[in-house]
Amino acid sequence: MKKQSLIVLLVLTAVASLLQSCQKAPEYYTQRVPIFRVLGPDGTQEPAVNIDGKAQNVNFTVLATQDWRAEVSGDPAFSLPVKSGGVGKNTLSMLAQSNESGAIRQGVVSFYLGNELKAEFNVTQKEQLPYIEVTPADVTLAADGEVLVLNVDTNQSSWNFDLDILAKEWLVETGRTESSVTFTVGENESGAVRSADILFHSVTNPEVMCYVSVTQAIPAAPPTDYILDVNFNADRSAYDGSTLGMTVDNTRLDADVTVGYNERYGRYSASFNNPAIARSNLETGYYLIPYTTSDDFAKKLSDGFSYELLFRSFYDPTAKQVKPFSSTQAGGTGMCFRGSTGEINFECHVGGSWKELYSGILPDKNVYYHVVGTWSKENGVATLYVNGVQTASVNAVGDFKFMDTSVDARWFGIGADPSGANKGEASFYGEVVIARLYDNPMSAEEVKALYKLVK
Repeated sequence: MKKQSLIVLLVLTAVASLLQSCQKAPEYYTQRVPIFRVLGPDGTQEPAVNIDGKAQNVNFTVLATQDWRAEVSGDPAFSLPVKSGGVGKNTLSMLAQSNESGAIRQGVVSFYLGNELKAEFNVTQKEQLPYIEVTPADVTLAADGEVLVLNVDTNQSSWNFDLDILAKEWLVETGRTESSVTFTVGENESGAVRSADILFHSVTNPEVMCYVSVTQAIPAAPPTDYILDVNFNADRSAYDGSTLGMTVDNTRLDADVTVGYNERYGRYSASFNNPAIARSNLETGYYLIPYTTSDDFAKKLSDGFSYELLFRSFYDPTAKQVKPFSSTQAGGTGMCFRGSTGEINFECHVGGSWKELYSGILPDKNVYYHVVGTWSKENGVATLYVNGVQTASVNAVGDFKFMDTSVDARWFGIGADPSGANKGEASFYGEVVIARLYDNPMSAEEVKALYKLVK
């Protein structure tokens, strides 16, 4: 036992001796070697810096643990507005004037800690030749048109540009300054991609020139991959115009539901005329489109879809949950007016929870609104568009959950939402013109194409 104790004592003594030998003197922690590093404009410590003849700032990055200073020598066209810096990461800019001297310029930027030279960069500036540069040099414009501003950088006294006759029809100059030109580009209704090369040149030296390439896309075609396309008839019946031929059940209509021809949109629309909005436990007052979770309709929804609704409300915005076209009961999807605000809201149940897309738009009374909601399972994103403009987007990763009920009855309602007991609720007071579902999530361009048809 004594022998074991002696061994333990020897080990502890050795460890203590080792720890003592590893200790540093106090000055080790207070007299560290200072850090000082300078990176040139290319992000390296390469001492040779070559620049073109334009007037410009040449930036150096300084990393230091002490105060430092810098000097520039050589050609007087090089200068340092700021010549010192402190601890941390700093940027030092050397100003180089435009080199119109007819010869190469040389300069040296030197960096010091105290009086000790730590880094030097040799700057060489080429002679400035006549030039004209325009940015951006390659432009792609949206199909629905936009304003195009091109910025001109030149050492010439004056400049101009040339366009061919066809390009002038769609690239219309609407403003010019000494350093820019503005074009207004309308919607591309030509049926094909259109492009033009704009030649910018010096007025006094035409050989000094550059080109800008401009391309405008064609509009996206409105999608037609319907999996539900509800069409109303004058006799209040309705049918699905998609290839799936879903049943549109009108047996639960009552006297408050009417159908009339909408001159503005050239189709019949359904009106739900009971002003007591957001009613529940309804036996009548709505259309329904039944489905099962195993049919083709459900399979197409489950891998991503788009939702389209064109409607108007017959009442001022009200903070009550109302659902003109939806299938939401412990799952599902559809548009509703948010209960707390009355704003347009698209919702879908994905990945085990509701994904709510609040638009921030309160629908005015008797004003038509075009709503498109999309869900992409592949990208895990749900997006809401109102009148062709994206208003919300949220992450929506996971599987789609269909509505669930106690009576195993699932349907999309128009005029009301299905309840868990196979009745209607969240009733709508207004007009439904278009109620559609699409097989795939739309692009923003496709949404714009749809809105163009109804605006």
